[in-house]
Amino acid sequence: MYHHHCLGIRRANPTKKKHVTTNDLISHRDQCKGQKAIFTLSLVAIFTLWVWQFHKMIFSFNSNQSLGRAEVEPNEPPRRIRAGEDNVAKYRAAIIHANKILVFYNLFVAGTEDEERVQDIVNEQLAVLDPQLHYINASITSLGHPLPSIPDQMTREHIVEGGDEGETLHALWNYCRSNNNHDTKVIYLHSKGSFHPSEQNDKLRRFLTEGALSGECAHLPDTCNVCSSRMSPLPHPHTPGNMWLARCDYVAKLVDPFALKEKKLPKQYLHDNACHGYGRFFFEHWVHSHPSVSPCDLYAGNEYTWAYEHVPRVPFRKNLQRAPRFEFNHYVQMDSSLCPLTHDAVLGRQVKDYKTIYNSVALADSWWGWNFFTRASSHPPPSNKRIITNKRRTVPRSPSASFCYSEEGSLHQIALDMIQHSSRPGSPSYEKLKHVLNLNQQFYINLGSPIFHRNEVSISTMLQGYGLNQTVGRPSSHIITTTLVETKLTDSVCRISEYECRDYPRILIQIDHDKLGHEVELCHSSSNCIIVDSSIHNLATAVEKGWTQSLVLLPVMIQSVSRLESQELKLEPLQTRSHSIVYLDRIDDTPKALLWTNNTNQHPETFNLSEMQLRDMTNVYRNTKVCVASRRYYTSSVGGGYKHLSELARFGCIPVFETFSDSIGTSSFEHCGRVIFSNEEELLKRATDVVGVINHGLINDFTHVDWWKKGVNWGQLLLHFIV
Repeated sequence: MYHHHCLGIRRANPTKKKHVTTNDLISHRDQCKGQKAIFTLSLVAIFTLWVWQFHKMIFSFNSNQSLGRAEVEPNEPPRRIRAGEDNVAKYRAAIIHANKILVFYNLFVAGTEDEERVQDIVNEQLAVLDPQLHYINASITSLGHPLPSIPDQMTREHIVEGGDEGETLHALWNYCRSNNNHDTKVIYLHSKGSFHPSEQNDKLRRFLTEGALSGECAHLPDTCNVCSSRMSPLPHPHTPGNMWLARCDYVAKLVDPFALKEKKLPKQYLHDNACHGYGRFFFEHWVHSHPSVSPCDLYAGNEYTWAYEHVPRVPFRKNLQRAPRFEFNHYVQMDSSLCPLTHDAVLGRQVKDYKTIYNSVALADSWWGWNFFTRASSHPPPSNKRIITNKRRTVPRSPSASFCYSEEGSLHQIALDMIQHSSRPGSPSYEKLKHVLNLNQQFYINLGSPIFHRNEVSISTMLQGYGLNQTVGRPSSHIITTTLVETKLTDSVCRISEYECRDYPRILIQIDHDKLGHEVELCHSSSNCIIVDSSIHNLATAVEKGWTQSLVLLPVMIQSVSRLESQELKLEPLQTRSHSIVYLDRIDDTPKALLWTNNTNQHPETFNLSEMQLRDMTNVYRNTKVCVASRRYYTSSVGGGYKHLSELARFGCIPVFETFSDSIGTSSFEHCGRVIFSNEEELLKRATDVVGVINHGLINDFTHVDWWKKGVNWGQLLLHFIV
């Protein structure tokens, strides 16, 4: 107890007086000194304890709940562990008052063996945090195996199985909705390279982290609401690698990242498509997906735009500027792009996304795309000039003789564009194709099914035109002087799945438009095997897996002659044909309902060909006005369609096709082949509209049939391309 007289406090009514000696004063002074020292130390201890508690209180904050004792919530899946709730409002108020930036960090660890490596990644990134700008304790969402060294107060949530970036982005989004103002900012980082360790991932992670945590982004001007090291408008608006800073009043406008897993977006967004920013690529597109985005980026050098080529080393000189900072053509990467690009296609896709996700097509004068696309419209990339735009069209175009019968508008040019896109001269896939073609003088072709007979004819003609000889007899499995041309359906003389056959010279014809099977991986692993594919969707998958050096794009599914043609066809005028609409492929309950509800009342003669024999199909096609084909409702994320297009178009019916992602040459298909592309929901409505056009006598020629018959000059194709 500290005596009152040591504080200079006198008793109120002293009743006794005492004589005080010099020794008494000295003793009293020493006693007070000791008590003052004890009191001072006590105050310091109390203050230190208070500061520590306040520090812990603030930095334990997360956007949805604070951290107390970790508990498994009864309403959550059993593999998800959240922190308990406690004083959320208090923590949020403390952070906002301090005006520092909260970092949301997505952490993934596959297993115990990755702990040390991933810890190095976390340490590297969080070491860039500036305590003057950022809260040192990031809000971490931990996925997979827990990293033991991460403090509890930094772990917002741990998800053992099934989590993805959407969990962290959802927390960031919720935080911004609760703090919806212009001055509050958030940063998104993730442990890039923790799942796929590589030098490329390391370089991109360091480049992105330095920009997102920079002072330049932290003090971004009012004209910007998203800041990153690099923003690219192609193939969709995104920050390559997905690390950035953003203002909360902008983030609050974005769609909930959980909309993807909760399937609240149209079904095309659910399937992976790197060209459009769908599926798992949606998270990379998400922060730039709103029409009010005003992006800025920091890197002034023009050698790096997106993907993994030419990523700058750190540290780099930062020059904050409105993005995109370069002209359209500079972002077009034909060597690493997953899809061909034109300004019309990209713009159309972007506007459609705004309408689909946000129900808005109103674009402010400050929208980043006005100058960008306006400049591009007068300078389109010459190699992409045949690519379709996304403008909806109902009436088929009348083919232009000057374009459609020139080399530029031909199917042969489309074939050249495809191989140029995947395998430009000097590229790894170009060199591997030459190597495989030059291994042997003869080849044996068997695609494994009678339905591919016409395709066998085209491929054989192509290889013979290159100078190879076709052998008719089935070769011995012990002789490797014959190159095998086959599909996964082929009863091969030497299966690629057998180890001793792995290096047998082989051309693998890929027949699936929406996936790459194990046989493709085995072919890639062999130096003597090349994959020939018709689908840009599959090329995108090959890029992700690192298989592009083994894949060549060629329209081998286009048939020189339809399998349905047993004799020369006599084409009846469209207007007098008895069948209005024929629907190709299987119809499940949903399209069946659409078909009968929307069309049968108007066109009772509508047919479904899924169960018909070839002879019946031929007779129906001969008497049909409009031929409809669906990609089985994978929408634009799936490639293909060439086989069906070339098969049915020769009968003169007008093709109405569900849009697919293989966009090379689609403007020629539209302009010369009279193909109408439509989304799933409007497919049958478009067909009905075309029937009306035909019934009014507005289409009375078959010039599009002549264009299809001209086809690809298979005998000259490789000679035109390979030097």
